[in-house]
Amino acid sequence: MSTDIFSLIEAARQGNWLPLMEESKKAPGKHWAESARCGNQDINIFVPLADGPREDPELVKTKLGISLNRPLNLCASCPLAVAARCLVESLKDDDEYGIRGGLLASERSELRLAWQDRDIEKAVEGALRGCTATLTKPARDTVIARFATDSSLDAAAVARGLGVTHDYLLKLARRYRKSQAGRGTPSVHVVPDAA
Repeated sequence: MSTDIFSLIEAARQGNWLPLMEESKKAPGKHWAESARCGNQDINIFVPLADGPREDPELVKTKLGISLNRPLNLCASCPLAVAARCLVESLKDDDEYGIRGGLLASERSELRLAWQDRDIEKAVEGALRGCTATLTKPARDTVIARFATDSSLDAAAVARGLGVTHDYLLKLARRYRKSQAGRGTPSVHVVPDAA
């Protein structure tokens, strides 16, 4: 792994997931991890006990000190595509613990949240186009809020995307608009449109 993984990570932090995703595709198949430098190592060194999703990364590094050198150096020697795939897989699996893609669990927390927002946005956009999928409550609420406030959306497609009847969708939209009447801010978590 070269310092390029950190430029991919920084791009993702800025909302541009494409470079990380494209690089991760260069380590295809189910056996991608066979090229990882951690393959024949004691897995415990990659799961420091003092590290976790709610920890401060700088405090973790201070507390663990040189014990992090070996696992982080192994990560740093990984091929870029493997490191990218490792990180993407950890985000897909919502791994809260362990060193993945050269990042401590505490360093990945921000990326994990951004990844979840990204997934919600993809689900919302799909539902607005009529693609049916299982939606989380925040995603469903966002679809309803967007439909209720954007008259250009196709009601039949949105109803299909939510898996409800046309009449029930209109009822949900009326309920949403009524709940927002006289309020300055929406009561649901609305995921902003992707830039």
